[in-house]
Amino acid sequence: MLKTYIKWLYIILLMPLLASCSWEDLPAYEDANIEGAQFYFRWASDDKDAITGEPIVKEIQLNSSSKINQDAGTVDVTITVPAASNNFPESARQKCSLDQLWAQVTLSTAARLTPINGSKPLGTPDNWNQEHQYEVMAANGTKKTWTIRVVSFTK
Repeated sequence: MLKTYIKWLYIILLMPLLASCSWEDLPAYEDANIEGAQFYFRWASDDKDAITGEPIVKEIQLNSSSKINQDAGTVDVTITVPAASNNFPESARQKCSLDQLWAQVTLSTAARLTPINGSKPLGTPDNWNQEHQYEVMAANGTKKTWTIRVVSFTK
């Protein structure tokens, strides 16, 4: 019985603290920027899944650097394919090309990204031989169009 009273006392004391925060108090971030881009290559390895017998898909992050022009809304990416290793066999390295890369970007806080003008959603394989456009919307509703292009791909 005493435990029940103590629980209710805690709830009553904590109520003002819970009610003091509202969504209006949160900052409405206004930046709609892409702050970096990363690229990955995935391949079906020779390893097989123990249950299905299907090849296990492996992934490697490609070495990349991004030149970002926030005024123009462009991201120019230079990609270098890493050397073959135990985790990245030469057979997979030879298949690595701009035709089938996965990309991800780092956005401004609380921003959202939407593919436009025929670009595929990030996180799906895509052909990066041509530029891609995305709309980034800040938390406050500000929108900005961004173009991502691979300007150099070196094996």
